[in-house]
Amino acid sequence: MLILPFVYWAVDRRVGRQLAGVFLASMWLNGLLKEYLTLPRPDPAVVRHLVAEPSPGFPSGHAQGAATLWGYLAAAFRRRWLTALAVALIFLIALSRLYLGVHFPADVLGGLAIGLALVLAFRWLLARSFGARLSLGQRLALVVAVPLLLYPLYQTGTSEQILGFFLGFFAADLVAGHLVAYRERVPLGQQALKLAVGYLGFFALIALHVAFVPVGLPAVLGYSLIALWVALGAPALFRRWGLAGEAPVPPVDAGARRRLRPYVGAAALVLGLVVASSLYVRLAVPPVSPPPVLQTEGVMIIAHRGAPALAPENTLPAFQAALEQGAHMLELDVWRTRDGVVVVIHDETVDRTTDGQGRVGGMSLEELQSLDAGYRFTPDGGFTYPWRGRGVRVPTLEEVLTTFPEARFLIEIKENAPGMPEAVLAVVDAMGARDRVVLASFHDEVIRRVRELAPGIPTGHASGEALRLVVLQRLGLAAFAPPVAEALQVPEWHGPLRVANPGLARLARRQGLAFHVWTVNEVEDMYRIIGLGANGLITDYPDRLRQVLEVLGRNRPEHLFY
Repeated sequence: MLILPFVYWAVDRRVGRQLAGVFLASMWLNGLLKEYLTLPRPDPAVVRHLVAEPSPGFPSGHAQGAATLWGYLAAAFRRRWLTALAVALIFLIALSRLYLGVHFPADVLGGLAIGLALVLAFRWLLARSFGARLSLGQRLALVVAVPLLLYPLYQTGTSEQILGFFLGFFAADLVAGHLVAYRERVPLGQQALKLAVGYLGFFALIALHVAFVPVGLPAVLGYSLIALWVALGAPALFRRWGLAGEAPVPPVDAGARRRLRPYVGAAALVLGLVVASSLYVRLAVPPVSPPPVLQTEGVMIIAHRGAPALAPENTLPAFQAALEQGAHMLELDVWRTRDGVVVVIHDETVDRTTDGQGRVGGMSLEELQSLDAGYRFTPDGGFTYPWRGRGVRVPTLEEVLTTFPEARFLIEIKENAPGMPEAVLAVVDAMGARDRVVLASFHDEVIRRVRELAPGIPTGHASGEALRLVVLQRLGLAAFAPPVAEALQVPEWHGPLRVANPGLARLARRQGLAFHVWTVNEVEDMYRIIGLGANGLITDYPDRLRQVLEVLGRNRPEHLFY
């Protein structure tokens, strides 16, 4: 992004405009492909990574960006020395990605191919004067509509920069760029001063943006103002301070000034929205303070129903195995028996995990605990059943909290019935376990009742709450929604929609939420989700996750996320 202002201010304004179009399109497409393909990078356990690169691997953004940027400059200026330099830089940048161990060859080749294809396509469209017949109003409508329509598809810090820069740069260049004439190439001293002024304003605006502007649409609008500086603010200052060379001053009649007023008003409105949204978020949407139960030195290993790959799920042996494998927190599910005892089991019936049949709520505790909770467990697809007949029972919540007095628990309340939150809280209070539990439920009414009864116990987002937050995040408005819980637990995917995306992770960090992703079992997925910025991974394989963290050689997500 840094080279675009240089070309626009000091080399060739027309080429700078073209370069901005093709480069921004290329980088946005790169992010979109990574978002939905989510192809892995080389395994750090096999290939040494010299730098941390947490985003998905294909296509290589560095290779694609180099091919687009330097390929377009070579095609636009047609200078032998520039072509040679472009080829060398593209080759070296592509090679460096392999040397650093962060890409497969296919990632790099794919990035190069996409970048060069976009350069050729863009040059082909220019040669045919694509869009030349559109009126100023139609072009401006496209410039405004395209970022707003593309934004919901994926959100990263980079995508906000790209879409915001596209909006501000081309809107300013279309509307008023021709009114602020300057010579790109001026004497060396004048050029140095011109660039110093331009970049000083550029970096000052970026610093203000990073420090104050919330994520989402406010960030897009904020970056549009930075681009407005590049296309209009800095050139106007060049003219005012005598740094524009001998450029002719275009005539500006009263009609032209009158036509400009709505656009000046629109820019002022955008500035006002950015300032107002930044102040509102800082004053009215304070981040939550993570309670100790959700804090850890690094990525939290949350054992999903214990360690169900090693022992029958939601049983004492499974929880013991998970703790031995390094789990920081145990996730479990609770229902009530017919006689009102809170028991630890995932399903509403016992059919899948025991040798019995029927609803949990239709059995007494004695009937439930007469069943063999290890009967269905098989580690090898049905060849052996090593836990049959070994006395494994469905435990009560009280038994679990008593057996593991130092462990932390994520308790999911499965039963949506009157009195269930009260029953769970009664057990938690009887065991003195308020400071080591987080309560969660898919049912909004259950979790709201928990908060009414025990506002000091941290909770997760219920389904409806999480859905609203995800929708608002996709629309760029989630920064305005005050946190309703201390933890946000979501799957990575829901059908074709990537729920646990970089934008949601950044939002959670800004709001102080513990961001947990479930259920992450494959090693390559663990690397990717850690890179996403998750505070914790809910997994059936705590041993695998522990090994992944050991391989990374670090366990602080802020060193990894993108």
